[in-house]
Amino acid sequence: MVAESSTARRPALPSAASSRWSHLRVPVSALLIGILAGLITLASSGVIPGAPTQAASAATATPTPAPTADGATTDPVTVTVAPVSLAPLRSGQDLAVTVRITNDSSDTITPGTIELYLAERALTTRSGLSAWLHPTKTGKPGDLMLRSALPAAIPPAGTATVAISVPSAKIGLTSGNAWGARGISATITEDGSVLAQGRGTFVWYSNEVVTPVGLAVVMPITMPEQTTGLIPAKSLETYTAPGGRLSRQLDGVINRDVTLAIDPMIIASIRILGNTAPASAVAWLSRLGQAKNDIFPLGYADADLTLQTQAAAGTLLVPISFDQSISASNFTSPTTPTQTPTPTPTATGSAPAGLTNTATGTATPTSPPTSAPVITPGTVPTSEQLLAWNYTATDVGWPMTGTVAAADLDVFTAGGLSSLILGGANTAQSDLTETPNANVVLAGGHGNALVTDEPISAALRAAATATTDTDWQVAMAELSSQIAVVSAERPATVRTLLATFDRGTTPGGVRLSETLAALAGLGWRAPATLAAARAASPATDVSFQSQAVSDIRLGPARSLLQREHDISAFSTALSKPIAITATQRLTSLALFSSSWAQDTDAWREAVNSSLVDSSVLLSSISVSTKGPINVVGSQVDIPITLDNALGQSVTVKVQVVPSNGRLIVGGDVIEATIEASSARTVKVPVTAAVGNGAVTLRITLFAPDGSVVGQPSQIPINVRADWEGLGSLIFAALLVLFFGFGIWRNVQRRRRERTAIEPTPDAAVEAPVNAPVDPPVDPPVVPRG
Repeated sequence: MVAESSTARRPALPSAASSRWSHLRVPVSALLIGILAGLITLASSGVIPGAPTQAASAATATPTPAPTADGATTDPVTVTVAPVSLAPLRSGQDLAVTVRITNDSSDTITPGTIELYLAERALTTRSGLSAWLHPTKTGKPGDLMLRSALPAAIPPAGTATVAISVPSAKIGLTSGNAWGARGISATITEDGSVLAQGRGTFVWYSNEVVTPVGLAVVMPITMPEQTTGLIPAKSLETYTAPGGRLSRQLDGVINRDVTLAIDPMIIASIRILGNTAPASAVAWLSRLGQAKNDIFPLGYADADLTLQTQAAAGTLLVPISFDQSISASNFTSPTTPTQTPTPTPTATGSAPAGLTNTATGTATPTSPPTSAPVITPGTVPTSEQLLAWNYTATDVGWPMTGTVAAADLDVFTAGGLSSLILGGANTAQSDLTETPNANVVLAGGHGNALVTDEPISAALRAAATATTDTDWQVAMAELSSQIAVVSAERPATVRTLLATFDRGTTPGGVRLSETLAALAGLGWRAPATLAAARAASPATDVSFQSQAVSDIRLGPARSLLQREHDISAFSTALSKPIAITATQRLTSLALFSSSWAQDTDAWREAVNSSLVDSSVLLSSISVSTKGPINVVGSQVDIPITLDNALGQSVTVKVQVVPSNGRLIVGGDVIEATIEASSARTVKVPVTAAVGNGAVTLRITLFAPDGSVVGQPSQIPINVRADWEGLGSLIFAALLVLFFGFGIWRNVQRRRRERTAIEPTPDAAVEAPVNAPVDPPVDPPVVPRG
């Protein structure tokens, strides 16, 4: 039912006639505008000369902005046509339709002619229906049913809506015609030229037995972009207030035959606030707990499954803990906000992978589900209790449409997602002549999946988000016809299809309720649950078409995963590592959210901001000693100051490595514990070798498990070897040698002198014992001459 339009005016008469009258277009238009004043008076009395009595006399011309993307108009005139009622047309009934003409050209459309046509053949196949609604070229519109004058001129940027009733005799359908979808078209002509043509459908019924098509509908309940992994209380108050995003979503689907796919972040964010949670958020969660809808969880923060796997996460990310964010003071009230009545739960549930949910229940058809377990008043909840819910199923995965690769399937299965909801782009079936069940067996051993019906889903989303009644009628007519064609393909065979609302749009409120109510009233559609769709006989020989996430998103995603790895390694030095690892995981999950896919530029900015913040965290344990340090002497202790900016104590090992051999670091690696928000100085013993010069000490901090903490620091050292002490030793040695040599020479000389004076033993024997001793004789004196 999407309007078709041609930018060129297609001639309805031979080209020569068109050429002959083309130069009169402006004068004729001016003349007709002048006549319009008289027609308005007649129209107000209900009499329009020349107009069929079946046409409604009311037409509105309201200025509306031209829908352009870049300031240029692509479709000067557009037409839509849709039946007023979704009830099937029966033999003998008139066909009431609404025709809307939108003039985005710069010229006024003078009162021309509306021609209504009926398609020559029934629309019995999905491909035939699509070809009628979205033709590649405008062909014969069918058999003319009615021609009606346009009641009033339509100015530039104006819209006119005309209600027309086609008599049953003009339709040409009888009880002998088989039931099913039929095509209608509306053509607007002016001065013999076709301005535009729009197409739509209605359903014809002639008392045949109809087998309704089972249609399961899935609605995501998610949040806009977040960066912290927990929704602030102020935001929750806004979203759960009357008219807020979450309230509108729940208002439109609660207790209807719609399966809810909910983001567990919403539940945890409300519960973790305890008695400080906004009253509107508490009431909203209580309503959800009492809803009769089937519910299954999305990934936490609706983290994009395929973005994780294709960015090489290895496993699907889940929250590590919420203990770091729980405030015990929020749970001292006698009545906690998360407490709800405790009717018998409908199904066994479990929390997302990675957290244990001990709540179990027995399925009963009469009792609505409830959030579980109920948190005991005055008791601080555990992480498991914050996430626990009695979900109808916990093994359903819903990746972003058209992004699943073959390699992702094994990761999904390992993460506990045994049933996937896939878009039509991910599957293909050869020789498809009839619409299969949503449940399919993927060729190549990829298991089963639920494949959404894209045309039905598109029409459902368009109806739920329609801003005008005419748009809603157009979308619902197409939705009705799509289901009718499936039912008529195999009249006696029950089939179960799946339609989904889009994450990228936020339907809700009155229009969503109106759409679901109209869908429930279709006689050829039967409500179905997601479990029924999974249990339907699977279609076989369906090949899996591998898709991929855009490279634009994979780069930042890999940076997020690498940063989480770095923080995990860094945290091993902390006394309470979960305080930063769990917080970083929540941040990563929030930034992996599917909601960011709508604005890649904003997402990259958010990722970069997160990387900057985490860089500050990784540098919170550092070496504050800068240098240079002068080393004079052979052995000294160099003081190195370690800073800890974290709110908890850390234990690190200090490794000091010199850049050359002028310094020798003694001892083993030093282990130090630094208290929270403080500094500590450790002393590193070094020995100076012979030689002067510069040395750089490389200081590396390690966690107890060997992981590097922060970035290595470098301290410049100026070495001055101890020459004074060495010189003194050499001088003292020389003095000892000098004086020792002198003493040795004196001893030797005295020995020689003593030897020369003392007689030899032989001379003593030859001398007489009693021989007189002659006195000494003086030498003779020789006179000087």
